Amino acid sequence: MASKIATHLITGFLGSGKTTAIKALIAQKPQHENWAIIVNEFGQVGVDPLAIEVRDDLQLTPLVGGCVCCQLGSELHASLKTLLESQHFDRLLIEPTGMGHPAGILDTLRKPFFKQHLDLRAVICLVDPRQLADADLNQDQTFLDQINMADVVIANKADLATDEDLKALENLVQSLYPPKQHYLTTRQGHFDAALLDCVRDGLFQAVFPASHQHHDTHQHHHPVPETITPPQPEPCRPVRQMSEGLGRVSCGWVFHPEDIFPFDELETLLAGIEGAERIKGAFRLGLPWVFINRVGAEMDYDHISYRRDSRVEIIARQPLDWDAIERELIQLTQIGVNSPYRDL
Repeated sequence: MASKIATHLITGFLGSGKTTAIKALIAQKPQHENWAIIVNEFGQVGVDPLAIEVRDDLQLTPLVGGCVCCQLGSELHASLKTLLESQHFDRLLIEPTGMGHPAGILDTLRKPFFKQHLDLRAVICLVDPRQLADADLNQDQTFLDQINMADVVIANKADLATDEDLKALENLVQSLYPPKQHYLTTRQGHFDAALLDCVRDGLFQAVFPASHQHHDTHQHHHPVPETITPPQPEPCRPVRQMSEGLGRVSCGWVFHPEDIFPFDELETLLAGIEGAERIKGAFRLGLPWVFINRVGAEMDYDHISYRRDSRVEIIARQPLDWDAIERELIQLTQIGVNSPYRDL
């Protein structure tokens, strides 16, 4: 490659709006540019990449079942090499899982081989200002280090935050050293793509004194597959995947492509799951397909072009009654059997 590829790390905790922001950036992409996007998810199923429309000028690489800062570090290394060897692209966007610490990714991007090919631009961190009111989250070192290590901090979902929430985040950002290149507020992840071309000042190390304990506090446990070929879902018989780590548990299900969900009943079920910190899923409703995203008690919906299978991921601080949730989801697919759109 004649010149280095502009590389952008877009971080943020669970529910901060990273995938939405990447979609907004794609909408601003110059027609002559080809972009590569690596999307990392903590859960085993992989839902976030489904929200991004795949086109000829976009190359999407999902990494699921851990975080690229440690558990999937080798996969990130391999994916980067494959991308660099396979085809030319003008920009690379990397979206780590919301519970991932950016230090490990930055270390990978700074390795001699990648430094020859990649031009690491400013690290962008999206923050939901309301998260600062969560006492537990304010003690979460990953959440704090994501903000601290960023060069650009974006207060997303500003329309949902109070003036006190916004002021608290602004005060936090202003107290950090070194100072940020930019701090701005926005809604639904919209910001000027020109921010992608901010450059780093060479400071990659977190300022927090506890950052050196990352290796001790950022451990994962992920089940080892019993077979090389993973089980496949059957109609009304989904495949379940589990993960745990960083003080949270994840349970996800993949459904057969023929399974259809009734929207009203599905919305009621997902809204009523108590103890869920995050729920995200792609569902076949019959003729339409929908991407559902729940953060806390808030839910939003978006039509998607994804057409392979239905899947959902639930993240909570404590294990929920996964068997009961699975039974209710299966009951919905049985209701959907009689959908007039089944054969469309």
